[in-house]
Amino acid sequence: MELLAEVARRLEEAVRSNHRVLVYLVNECVQRGIFKSILDQFIGVRDNPRILLAYRERGDLMTRMLINEMQGVRFSEVNYDDVEKILGTTWDAVIMDVNRQMRPNDLGILVEVVRGGGMVMMIGPSAREIDSWLTDFHLKCVTPPFEVKDLVKRFERRMFSKTIGRSGVIYIDPDGEVAFGDIPSPQPRIITEPFGTIFPREIYELCITNDQILALKAIEKLLPKRRWALILKANRGRGKSAVLGLIAACLIIGRRKRRFKDILVTSPEPENVQMVFEFACRGLDRIGVEYDLRERQGLPIELECKFTRMFYRRPLSALNAKAGIALIDEAAGIPVPILLGFKKRFWRAIYSSTIHGYEGAGRGFMVRLLTRLRKEFRQDFMELEMKEPIRYSNGDPVESWLYDVLLLDSEPAILDPDELELRPEECEYTELDKDKLFMENEHILRQLIGLYVLTHYRNRPNDVAMLANSPHHMIRALLSPNGKVLAALHLCLEGDLSDELLREIETLPKGHMIPSVISRYYPYMKSFGRLRGLRVVRIAVHPSLWGRGFGSHILQKLSEEFRQKGFDWVGAGFGASPQLLRFWFKNDFYPVAIGPLRNKVSGEFSVIVVKPLTPKAERFVEELGREFRLRLINGLSDPYFDMDLETAWILLSKTAGSYRPRPYFRGSQKMRLESYLKEYVNYEGASDAIKCLVEAHFLSTKNKRIGLSEKAEKLLIAKTLQGRRWDQIGKILKEKPEDLISLMRETVIKLSEHYL
Repeated sequence: MELLAEVARRLEEAVRSNHRVLVYLVNECVQRGIFKSILDQFIGVRDNPRILLAYRERGDLMTRMLINEMQGVRFSEVNYDDVEKILGTTWDAVIMDVNRQMRPNDLGILVEVVRGGGMVMMIGPSAREIDSWLTDFHLKCVTPPFEVKDLVKRFERRMFSKTIGRSGVIYIDPDGEVAFGDIPSPQPRIITEPFGTIFPREIYELCITNDQILALKAIEKLLPKRRWALILKANRGRGKSAVLGLIAACLIIGRRKRRFKDILVTSPEPENVQMVFEFACRGLDRIGVEYDLRERQGLPIELECKFTRMFYRRPLSALNAKAGIALIDEAAGIPVPILLGFKKRFWRAIYSSTIHGYEGAGRGFMVRLLTRLRKEFRQDFMELEMKEPIRYSNGDPVESWLYDVLLLDSEPAILDPDELELRPEECEYTELDKDKLFMENEHILRQLIGLYVLTHYRNRPNDVAMLANSPHHMIRALLSPNGKVLAALHLCLEGDLSDELLREIETLPKGHMIPSVISRYYPYMKSFGRLRGLRVVRIAVHPSLWGRGFGSHILQKLSEEFRQKGFDWVGAGFGASPQLLRFWFKNDFYPVAIGPLRNKVSGEFSVIVVKPLTPKAERFVEELGREFRLRLINGLSDPYFDMDLETAWILLSKTAGSYRPRPYFRGSQKMRLESYLKEYVNYEGASDAIKCLVEAHFLSTKNKRIGLSEKAEKLLIAKTLQGRRWDQIGKILKEKPEDLISLMRETVIKLSEHYL
């Protein structure tokens, strides 16, 4: 067949140029033998290829057909739910059944594990069949009362428009269009960078690119310094993790002054650092150094030599690890507060980060952390961008396709000097039409996604598809007079639930996050779910305009718009930090719920805030606020015992309505309080009675509380509610313990006079 001959020619060209090729086959290609023929052709041009088949369930019809066609072929299998486990592995071909599942996140992972000269093959519906295509991800894009018929597959339409006829792509629909994109010419890899003079030549010889050599030489330059930081930034597949491993090997075998007893390796997941340990081992093997490698669940977590130990910890626990140097891989996937903790904890550190990866985190990392590192380390800070790919040749067409389809390389608009001087009121508040955005206004779409990625440490391709397709998700933006996106909101509808849905709210698999949380923690207030609400999923402001009121302005315009539309509330959920809480509280949002456990990645407690737009919602928020304060006050000695004092104080400071309870004493508590006031007993002898007073103070709304200083209120929280030691509180509040003991007595006297 002429078609198969052309496919064979393209596969051979891809091998010669070390570029990858993407083959999209419509389902009928399997039944007509086209899939089997192309697979045989690929095996013919590759020597013993490693092939991976990815599917939703092994029992799916198309998956069964593919496995049947692949009899006699050696291949491995992976369920889409387990694809993160293949991070760090390399394959010659990945075959994906996308009929029943096609999550953009999975696409980002699977495409990037294929090496140069390899093949990415997708088997699914044709461009003509998008409307009838239904995957598990599509079902998750819809939440009651919306139905599947309300779904609009904008993400998939855009994907096909970016795929058919593109360079490096073969699209075959036996009953429709067949399109062959060209394969770019090969670009030879040439090493021109001379080796360094301190680390062994044998390790330099393991470097594949000039960028890797430069990274090793950068460490040579920094090593003599007492405090330093190195940033390695790149897109995926540039050898960052590999060169981190080679650097580790050099540090392990270094002379006494350049050797570290303990080397910490951290990243969001242990799978991320397999390559670091692998190349550390390669470097040590090359120069004949013996070592012991310890694994957990098949993954390396510790390497020990005669003088040095290299070990892995997850980011949160890594903050308390003891090490002379920290190697932080995939730093963009770690929340900035934890990264700033590393900056304080470790005097020498290497931050390696993907800046355009499927995790969608790199630019937020770059803007927030790099600014602080440059300021603090100054001349003892180096930044190196690794540009040359290792898995495949420069200009790989499949990488270009992936970045385009998943918008991985989206960036905020470049602002002119006049735009940098704009005030929020001079900008246009508008709804962005999603149909036009995803099919016509590519430049606006890229600005928008660039802002979302920059502002949130975990904005991933799935979020883009959810925004594109879901009927209950929408966008509002502030545009400059020239039409550039300066601030944006990703929103979703919540609440307005029928009695039937309200009865089932605890079992709803998705959607309505805020009504569900309120129902879970305050069952008697489940009827809050009847109110019409709007949740802010993402809020983003151009980094050049931070601190200028753009975020507050767009929230104000949003509230005005939806108050006029008859909505009852606007809400949001986020990891509680003092900075974020102050922003939301300044804009008249009130805390109504807090999660009982810290987020494993960010280390923060998740908080729900709500701004009432109607009197009915105001009454709910007042009652919810009382319940929230009651739960937090009593939880500060248990689930929230280690909450930072600033966060706890801010959470208890924002109140709605007007309420003041009387202290609730039991047994002899009130009498012991009087003994404390007369100085017959010390604080510890009356702490339970004092707690009754403190609870009454913080349960009261702001307008009913006695006016206390910030220091006094923080002392009450730290000592009475969290049970911290006097010396611990003294360090936090920068006061002597004896002065705090005196302040406590003065404060309790004031509380007694006001609340008794």
